[in-house]
Amino acid sequence: MTYPNPYQSGPQQPMPASGQPYQGQPYQGQPYQPGGYAPVPGQGPAVPKSAGAAVALELVPGLFGIFGIGNIYAGKMATGIVLMVSFWVFFWINVLLTFIVIGWITLPMTWVAYLVAGPVLALRATERYNSQLLSGHR
Repeated sequence: MTYPNPYQSGPQQPMPASGQPYQGQPYQGQPYQPGGYAPVPGQGPAVPKSAGAAVALELVPGLFGIFGIGNIYAGKMATGIVLMVSFWVFFWINVLLTFIVIGWITLPMTWVAYLVAGPVLALRATERYNSQLLSGHR
């Protein structure tokens, strides 16, 4: 079975000469009607964040040196990434300082400081997020 080549066949109706109105069939389709707004994919109704979950997401991985997850959960992406990266920068600086003994003191102090600061920041972020959610300023 051969199909007609649309590039070789001529138009179905002759084209009108310039200045003459088109005498073909009128448009039979539906008139344009703008649709409603579609929901943005991935955005459902805003749900309050759990402060306990944010603190747990900071503490439990923080025991293994992974900080910032609770802040990311709380909606503070930049703070979470800064906590993740800066801890490891300070960790390796402190590892190098262990060769001159001071690192044995500063390494645990850095870890404890992050173990305290991370959950506090995550808790404040969830409280701020939930208050903005309740006031409708999200």
